[in-house]
Amino acid sequence: MSAEQVKTGWRFAGPSIVVLLLLILVFYQRTVLYLVDLWNQLDTGEYAHGYLVLAISIYLIFINREKLSALTPCPEYRALILVAAASMLWMVSALVDVQMLQTVGLLLLVLSISWAVLGNQVIRVLALPILFISFAIPIWFPLSSVLQNLTADVVFWAIRLLSVPALRQDNIIVLPAGMLSIEESCSGLRYLLAALTLGTLYAYMQYSGLRARLIVVLVAAGSAVLANLLRVFIVVYLGYTSEMQHPLVHDHLSLGWYLFAGLVVILLIFDVYLNRGQPLIEPGKSQERDGATTSVVCKTSLRHYFMFVVGGGLLVFLAPAAVYQVNHPSADQVVNPVPELPVKAGDWLRFVAGRTDWMPVYHGAVNQKQFYQKDNNEVVFYMGYYPVQNQGEELINDLNHISDKKVWRTIYPRARIRDLGKRQVFEQMLENGAKKQRLVWYWYNISGKDTTNKYEAKVLQALGLLTDKSWAYVAAVSAQTGDDADFTRQVLKDFVLSIEKPMKKEISLVEE
Repeated sequence: MSAEQVKTGWRFAGPSIVVLLLLILVFYQRTVLYLVDLWNQLDTGEYAHGYLVLAISIYLIFINREKLSALTPCPEYRALILVAAASMLWMVSALVDVQMLQTVGLLLLVLSISWAVLGNQVIRVLALPILFISFAIPIWFPLSSVLQNLTADVVFWAIRLLSVPALRQDNIIVLPAGMLSIEESCSGLRYLLAALTLGTLYAYMQYSGLRARLIVVLVAAGSAVLANLLRVFIVVYLGYTSEMQHPLVHDHLSLGWYLFAGLVVILLIFDVYLNRGQPLIEPGKSQERDGATTSVVCKTSLRHYFMFVVGGGLLVFLAPAAVYQVNHPSADQVVNPVPELPVKAGDWLRFVAGRTDWMPVYHGAVNQKQFYQKDNNEVVFYMGYYPVQNQGEELINDLNHISDKKVWRTIYPRARIRDLGKRQVFEQMLENGAKKQRLVWYWYNISGKDTTNKYEAKVLQALGLLTDKSWAYVAAVSAQTGDDADFTRQVLKDFVLSIEKPMKKEISLVEE
């Protein structure tokens, strides 16, 4: 194909992709702003490197400009299916307010739009630079708890191997002189993301084969995990030997970066030594990077691209429009009534003399709290009911808590699961400033189905939108506990099993 035909193709395709990407920025701006806010958390966030990742992605596209200029963009109609799928993923995740999946949908939308407008040959060159942005979006959050548990397991095993007297309670390591809590911030996710970002960039720039690149990335990721394990182990061991007085016990973040940087330098030296005297990339041998050298013939016109932009723009627009329509219902839409808490649950009777400053925080919920008594035992029952769930006012939200954090602090690092046979409940122990403790059991119900799984709750919320059952609630019961927590658990279990049938009856009246 002649150079003039290639230029003509880019003259049509260039403005088309720019227009569609601008439409994505406008219509999906709340996800874009969410990412910007995430990247601006320079001190506390795991994604403070977001702007750097974006800059690297643009740089990778820039260094491939000569290769791209030799290829003729040719629209790929089959990619419009992926455009629709990415848009649908974003729409569903926006309706149930899962921001992580919204960012995934946005990234896939950018990739699929680029593929649809520019074609197969061009996307082979652009795919990795575009997907490189995935290191700056919060799809890695689920790894945090996995790495946290791995760190606690390995470090506790290592110090016990050295005969250090220690106990472990969940992710807390108890030493003779004090306790060290391995929080999610100690999981090493920051080091892992830095390693994946740098490892992928280095592999892309220095290696051509897919196998070699994967090995480089895996070694970099393993080094990051190892650096974090060493960091936490050193801190715990120094805490034992210094009776919690060593400076690193209280300021240990920089230690991890020193260890990580040292391992990276060692790996780079080792890599250079292994490949000494050998070209790391052989020109013309990499199909993945270079793509086909002969551009395809593509007969398109300005009118053709115009229609393509209109169709693609429509697919881009439909998902945000649907989300807006759901989140801004008409004034005459019927709102479900709120169920009343039952007066009686088995032998438990409601009374009004009780008093407590325990109150869960669920934004947007209709709150009800009542006291129940059986013999000499008292419990507090709470229900936060959502007739409908809207953006920022849904059951599963990071801003919702089972207690007011200004009054109560949680004893467990994360809520435990209790199996009652018929149902599962979360358990959390609370303590206030007066050192009084309350045991709390709670669970979720979405569209009539109980769950203690937040991911399942989001799926049920999405299904509820399709079946016109968008109501949901959180139910929680608490009791003051003393030295005998097991007795308090028996009291709570008796109440939870007693309240089940009355609650179902009240909910069924609302549904009717």
